[in-house]
Amino acid sequence: MFVLRGGMKFRRELLPIGLLLCVQSLGAQSVEPVQSVPDFRVIVQGTFDPETLADFNKRVLDYTALRTKLEAGLPPLVITSNPDEIDRFERRLTERLRQARPARRGQVFTMPMAKQVRQMLMMRVSTGTRQAIMDDAPEEFDVHVNGTYSKHRPLATMPPSILLVLPDLPPGLEYRFVGRHLILRDTHANMIIDEVDYALDCRQCNYPALAKPTER
Repeated sequence: MFVLRGGMKFRRELLPIGLLLCVQSLGAQSVEPVQSVPDFRVIVQGTFDPETLADFNKRVLDYTALRTKLEAGLPPLVITSNPDEIDRFERRLTERLRQARPARRGQVFTMPMAKQVRQMLMMRVSTGTRQAIMDDAPEEFDVHVNGTYSKHRPLATMPPSILLVLPDLPPGLEYRFVGRHLILRDTHANMIIDEVDYALDCRQCNYPALAKPTER
């Protein structure tokens, strides 16, 4: 049906009730467009300073190169269940390592690296994980660089979430906790290479965040 309005013709049709309600609502509020592309937002947490991390990786590789060189003159350790043979190999390798490197902290975990390790663990490790580590770790004892890790003491389990935070290590090296302290251990020599004291619970370390959470 046509009706005249101001000299123009309009076609009047019956509209569905639902459509009429929708048209009326458009005048009252704006309608956001439906997103057709998933929202891939990445929350970026704190990360290690690239220069400090590169220096740490170099120090780790320098140590493993030194160990490989010193192992070359020893009788190869074959797979054995004899603890005496294993102890003998470890002692001889440890003696060579002690002669080749000073018993001084900071040879691998430099001050900037140790600071950032504490900071990363503070930011990224949940309270529950931290408590689980403390429950599982051996009681704190004096850690000596180039010292043997006593086989009478347990080795704390490293949660995967902690290993994801820390830099990767080459075979034969591992992170372990001694109470609140993080050590770097040589599994070939059963020797403590370096330490980050109070890595898990540094109440005096009121560091600012390495990088605030951002979206991209």
